[in-house]
Amino acid sequence: MFKKILVALDHSETSTAVFDAAVELAQKLQASLMLVHVLSSSEDGDSSVLLTTPPAYGMGLSEVAWNDYSRRWQAYEEEGLEKLRGYQQLAQAAGLEAEFSQNSGMPGKRLCDVARLWNADLILIGSRGRQGLSELFMGSVSNYVTHHATCSVLVIHPQRNKAAIVEEKTAVAVSSPEAEALEVTKPVA
Repeated sequence: MFKKILVALDHSETSTAVFDAAVELAQKLQASLMLVHVLSSSEDGDSSVLLTTPPAYGMGLSEVAWNDYSRRWQAYEEEGLEKLRGYQQLAQAAGLEAEFSQNSGMPGKRLCDVARLWNADLILIGSRGRQGLSELFMGSVSNYVTHHATCSVLVIHPQRNKAAIVEEKTAVAVSSPEAEALEVTKPVA
């Protein structure tokens, strides 16, 4: 059914869960993986790169500013490639055929383009859990991909720490009027 799985990776915490799910699924289906990272200024943890692609030289930047920007962009590119190489090695160690691609631009569009060109059967992508105004203003890559991909899409949602959920429930119980009658114990993980 699914023999070619595109795995959308970025610098978010959800990427590890997306990669792990992709490896598990690919092993069960005997599928190959295409690991993809899109260089983008909208990526979490990327406050150093201001534009989605390097600007054309002479667009009003001083030589010092241009050199600084070029240095930061090059470091950002290399960091992405290093992560992709690491994921590729892990996939290959798990007995999978894996290749990678790094592109720049709008993440959702680029992911759909690579999936189409590579003839992917499935895209695995993470969700940051943005909702409401955050999603409206910052956009949702997973939402874009779900609506524009020419293949199936599986969205991996971030997992909340179970201990944090128990602590949250305990905090709610403690702050209620009935808390006087409750005996609060340590959260169970």
